[in-house]
Amino acid sequence: MLKEGFSKALLKWHFENARVFPWRGETDAYRIWLSEIMLQQTRTETVKGYYLRFLAAFPDVYSLAEADESRVLKMWEGLGYYSRARNLLKAARIVAFEMNGKFPDTADALKKLPGIGDYVAGAVSSIAFNRREPALDGNQARVISRIYNVKDVIKTPAYLRAKALLLMPDTDFGEYNQALMGLGAMICISGRPKCEACPVREYCDAYLYGNPSELPVKMGKNARKIERRAIALVFSKSGVLMRKRTDPLLEGMWEFPGFTDAKSAEDVKACLEEMGVYASYQGKAPNHKHVFTHLEWHMTGYRFTLESGGEEYAYLTAEDIKNKAVPTALKPYREEAIRIIEEKENEA
Repeated sequence: MLKEGFSKALLKWHFENARVFPWRGETDAYRIWLSEIMLQQTRTETVKGYYLRFLAAFPDVYSLAEADESRVLKMWEGLGYYSRARNLLKAARIVAFEMNGKFPDTADALKKLPGIGDYVAGAVSSIAFNRREPALDGNQARVISRIYNVKDVIKTPAYLRAKALLLMPDTDFGEYNQALMGLGAMICISGRPKCEACPVREYCDAYLYGNPSELPVKMGKNARKIERRAIALVFSKSGVLMRKRTDPLLEGMWEFPGFTDAKSAEDVKACLEEMGVYASYQGKAPNHKHVFTHLEWHMTGYRFTLESGGEEYAYLTAEDIKNKAVPTALKPYREEAIRIIEEKENEA
């Protein structure tokens, strides 16, 4: 089926039905880049508040580049996928200190910055600089696979780049990309698309053949790994023991000691002693499960009172904990620690 007229019909629908977001209508590359990084793997409604708070704290690339990583991670707390925040800071420092505060205006150059892949490079270059680049996210890939009735397995959205370019208009590249994203989010949704409300269904091969809900064909997902962890809340007179994570997952955030090989209070006590921390067991803390993309933490909590040792670790007060970036995965333990510390303060 010929696709001439597709982009015109899509843009007409877009200008009449575009969703309202804080970043809508922006042409500033910094703000567009920030919003697109936040929107990766995160619901739009969740991002709105974070975006505005982040901009209030870091209104331009220079203010972000000069920030401490700990402050950036704290502002990011709750958004997840914290490598995005660390790469955001790395990229900001390159743009601010090596590029005089100006973002590259081509997709290829943008992809040289940390944390920027095909999708973000396409979005920023098209919206901020009006470059003819597709912004192939999951929404766009779903639409394009249906428009062309693509029966191949879609390993990554980039697989559809050639077809995406065929559909693009000669102008308004940024608006067109946003229109296609909006169509995928509101009309051409997963499962049962709203074909009767679709402004471009006459151009859709999958609609013609009656199988849009079957597309796109994706690779099967691998089962998530389950990791069982014991979490130790060790209280001293000055606070609770916490440390900065050095593992790539949640790197730089503050955590309570966690042990994957501990199955009982005695096991946790032995693990603490290997850290040079000698403590007496006081009772259980909450059990909790947290799901990452490819991993699940099944956690069991234990409370201890410090007896000796552990001088090299930080013992945080309730106020300290509130000001540190703590993973959402550990939220129940964060709340438990704050509650216990504040109860002790009130009793004193």
